[in-house]
Amino acid sequence: MKGTEGRNGNSNTEGRGTGGHCLTRGSATRLVGGSGWVLTALAVAGLFASSARAAVEHQAAGWLMLAGMGSFESISPEWSRVRWTFDGQARFFDSTNGLGQTIVRPGIGWALSESTTVWVGYGWIRDYPAGRSDIDENRLWQQLLWNGGVGGWSIQSRTRLEQRFLDTGDDVGWRFREFVKVLYPLLESNRLRFAAYNELFLNLNSTDWGADSGFDQNRLFVGLNAPVNSARTVQAELGYLNRY
Repeated sequence: MKGTEGRNGNSNTEGRGTGGHCLTRGSATRLVGGSGWVLTALAVAGLFASSARAAVEHQAAGWLMLAGMGSFESISPEWSRVRWTFDGQARFFDSTNGLGQTIVRPGIGWALSESTTVWVGYGWIRDYPAGRSDIDENRLWQQLLWNGGVGGWSIQSRTRLEQRFLDTGDDVGWRFREFVKVLYPLLESNRLRFAAYNELFLNLNSTDWGADSGFDQNRLFVGLNAPVNSARTVQAELGYLNRY
């Protein structure tokens, strides 16, 4: 199996539309609306059923991610609306007997308001399928990010459009992603919160490297969230992730 991000017929959670149940443990990730550097570690295990092959795959994985987000205000107050983001990832899969994928994804944004930012960026993804040559993907992406709240609920919405270029084909793959996350305090101190998110992936066209137009996958997470530091730029989450 391939360990590539977002290609039909692969094995990780950025891939083609599959069904399964994953348990995610020990994650530390950026708080909604926060800034700074964050180190994330994920242990993922579960069953993944391929609708295309009508088969069940047992898959285990471990992810490491370093992510950062901030503004250029320290350079000049006039640059306070210019934002930067970066994440680098290493993903390990049992199907690849070790490192299966690396991701480097920088971006730059412009704050339209305190709650809304528009972004453009680039992603470089390399897959290391077992017994086969490495596969490179270059990706352009644009997104609209909104942070807000309603009645005690913290809400984040991210709408992303991607253009994907793989060295195994000539076509450009267009993909739409819609992500919504909510947080709700379970304690008055706000030190423990209910957390949930859903992200829908839709391929907007078919390609000669394997993407099929239409539904790609959906990810649903439900769990608990606890800020780690007083600035709340780092959080820890424990919960259940379902991918279909």
